[in-house]
Amino acid sequence: MHRASRRVSDGMLGRLVRRAAGRGRGRLHLSSGVWFHLILHRIRALLARKLRARRSPRSSWQLADGEAVRLIDAALDAAAAQSAPHEVLVVVRDQPITRAAMARLREGAWLNDELVNGYLGLVAERCAARGDARGRVHVMSTFFYHKLAAGASYNYEGVSRWTREVELRACALVLFPINLGNAHWIVVALDVRKRHFDVWDSLHGRHHACARMLRRYIIDEWLQKYGERTAAAEWTCVPRDDAPRQHNGFDCGVFVCAVARCLALGVPIDVSQDAMADIRRRIVFELMRRRLKLRACENGAAVVGGHAAT
Repeated sequence: MHRASRRVSDGMLGRLVRRAAGRGRGRLHLSSGVWFHLILHRIRALLARKLRARRSPRSSWQLADGEAVRLIDAALDAAAAQSAPHEVLVVVRDQPITRAAMARLREGAWLNDELVNGYLGLVAERCAARGDARGRVHVMSTFFYHKLAAGASYNYEGVSRWTREVELRACALVLFPINLGNAHWIVVALDVRKRHFDVWDSLHGRHHACARMLRRYIIDEWLQKYGERTAAAEWTCVPRDDAPRQHNGFDCGVFVCAVARCLALGVPIDVSQDAMADIRRRIVFELMRRRLKLRACENGAAVVGGHAAT
């Protein structure tokens, strides 16, 4: 057995043996030798999981209190998701979240528009509740870019009315969560005062076509809404090389939700692959409560162009 396993107490080994043996008991009639190897294999797998959990530092995203854990586990119940997939668990800013959608927040699943729009709606609500003194934040729907870039061609008319009740020019930060080709999530952050776009992609793509599309939209928006003619050179765009990086093919939507939250609340972006499980569970909890539960680093953070004030 691996050297690290020797540090595990005899008590833990005893519990692991009982768990491993109990899982297979009564299912198959195998020789004692085969059972021994099966149990040993299970012990090694359980032991590795225990050791990983011990080594993993607790992230600031983790929710450990009993009430939160029970609420999260109930919302993610696999049997309930299969038996009643269309049951609406919660409605967030007119966005119904079904059991089937919530199940996508279990580890290994890809987030859909329903979840991203619902969660970033909570982020927008929290920012609005804090008032304009810290900088107004506006979050576009994930469907905005679908309309703007319909058929890979520019379509300002399709979105010209999306901001009829929003004064983008008065915002400090505008967030564009984007589903690229129904295959990958990114978020683009516009610092309105600096006239600058940041592209946050957990796979570190460049997305020049996407940036050109959004820059053209803002130029048309400023002209149509405010009568202000601006040149493309006035609106800069940079893919963020310091964006947190994902190490799998399914966590991009979670990265988008977490990065957008940090930008909107004006705190350092403490998002990593190691924290994904905790972030997924926090999203579930906050969706079910229909409000964000601020972390210690988020209390009192001021938003200035999407970054923490100093």
